[in-house]
Amino acid sequence: MTSFLDTITPEVLHADPYPIYQRLRRDHPVAEIPALGCWLVTRWHDVRQVMSHSQTFTTSFPSAMSEIYGSENILSSSGDIHKGMRASVEEIFEPERAGVAREYARKLVIERVSGMHGQADLMGEVLQPVAAEVFRWMLSLEVDSTTLLRLAQDLWLGALDPGDPAKLAVSAAAVNELDAALTRWFEGLGPDPSSAIARWRHITPGSVCPRGAAEVLPTIRVTLPSLPEPGWAAGSLLVALFNDPDQRGLVRDDPALLGDAVHEVLRWMPPFGLVDRMTTRPVELGGTRLPAGAHILAAIGSANRDETVFEQPDTFDLRRRRQPLVTFGYGEHACLVRAFIPAIVEGMVAGILNVHPGVRADLSEQPRVSGWAARYTARLCVDGLGDSASEYAPRPPSGSGSATGRAEQLTPSTSQGPAQG
Repeated sequence: MTSFLDTITPEVLHADPYPIYQRLRRDHPVAEIPALGCWLVTRWHDVRQVMSHSQTFTTSFPSAMSEIYGSENILSSSGDIHKGMRASVEEIFEPERAGVAREYARKLVIERVSGMHGQADLMGEVLQPVAAEVFRWMLSLEVDSTTLLRLAQDLWLGALDPGDPAKLAVSAAAVNELDAALTRWFEGLGPDPSSAIARWRHITPGSVCPRGAAEVLPTIRVTLPSLPEPGWAAGSLLVALFNDPDQRGLVRDDPALLGDAVHEVLRWMPPFGLVDRMTTRPVELGGTRLPAGAHILAAIGSANRDETVFEQPDTFDLRRRRQPLVTFGYGEHACLVRAFIPAIVEGMVAGILNVHPGVRADLSEQPRVSGWAARYTARLCVDGLGDSASEYAPRPPSGSGSATGRAEQLTPSTSQGPAQG
């Protein structure tokens, strides 16, 4: 007789993981999934435990990521080496500096959308290009943002589907192109306290400096696939607001609530839904005994909808009381730019709504969200660019009154997300 766990496949999770997560949280919170070849962890407290205890749940093990990006990167390293890499750049990414990133993202968006009228694909024409330029600016990279965006997408392919030789070849080619573009520039890079890359080269505690390109490029490679994250999150937020006139009205009437809306979308639809770990010793997790060497996927997307932590967790509600999320990790590998991502998302969405308060979903091509390790809408086609707020009269969608069905039907595709850091 086929068990529920036997029915869980990558294809099913790609379409919509949330109903599966709900049942796993209830009946199998730490479950070995045959089709995945690993253990799936779905409850909030268990996911946080996996993230918080890197000595028991390590990132240092052979994987598609380490094979493609290089094993000596900021995610796969630990101990003093990892602490040194983080310490050298933490000052640049202090939360107090996030406001600068927000305003830069807003400025770039306004420049792009100011001349738009009628219809457009906001994801392809605005959100992802702006995310790429902000990423380039944050790391002070001497590569144009269009090239960075393409390389980020190519680096993703092999990690998402390591069983496909053709996709691995695309990722390998992207690694070679990135290295060729950066190596000479990197080797000539002098000390610069405002540059993360220069800091990794010249002031990494515990390392002999200046460090060579071969020592730092793996970290740049593993960081680059996270480039699309703010654009994906901004797209998911716009989808949610398009489908709930009440929530959109709250933001329109009080723009200060946009920060709450960003926090909520990062709970409700985090762009990266999984973190990859391996146990270093036998351990009990969520009432289940795991052996040493157990491959674990901790489901961020599931943890952020844990019913024991969040009331009505499947509903997007910007009025929800803010609670801690697992979106950006905990412990040693908590995301370095965890304050910057929400700020960038807020800046991008604010720029669009400031210039085009009447923007709405294009009903002829509704966005479709898919994926589980990375969940997003690849296209965000809109109409109403140039319409004023008074001209915008949203039509209530058919079906239930909750944001759950509405925002999922304009449907934030799949495997393990890139580094927390």
